[in-house]
Amino acid sequence: KAPIKYPVDWLFWLIIVLIILLVLIGLYFLYGYYKKKRAGTEVQKVVVKIPPYKIALKHLSELEEKKLWQQGKVKDYHSEVTGIIRRYFEDRFNFYALEMTSTEVLDKLKNVKEAQPIFDKTRDFLSNADLVKFAKFQPMPSVNEEMMKQANSIVRQTIPMESQLFEEENVNA
Repeated sequence: KAPIKYPVDWLFWLIIVLIILLVLIGLYFLYGYYKKKRAGTEVQKVVVKIPPYKIALKHLSELEEKKLWQQGKVKDYHSEVTGIIRRYFEDRFNFYALEMTSTEVLDKLKNVKEAQPIFDKTRDFLSNADLVKFAKFQPMPSVNEEMMKQANSIVRQTIPMESQLFEEENVNA
């Protein structure tokens, strides 16, 4: 016997394909509407950038409260205080001070106009810290206190003028 042939109803299949197409087009437009509606409700995040000098001064005061050198951790104290100043130099003067030797940092500072007032102080500061960190030098307590004073002075002397004026206006208001 020959196989039985069913008649193909082209009209039925055409209606099925049209229904599928209409459903897909509807889903496409719903997705577009949902995406547009959702994009309109996104909240813009406001990023507040804290000036580098405020960060450095905050970290220096936190280090002072730790009292590392009073606990006999002189090397850790000097490493942290120089790390804070190096991070400050990175943020303030835009060079990678954490990855440089003290000599390289001083060479970079020599070329920065805003850093000229602190150049000699920074050279002394970094050389004292290098003696403690690498030559196992045990400084007197007065030297440790002076390191903190020098670090604060380095930061305060390099605060941008516009920041100083802005803070003076806020204090007077």
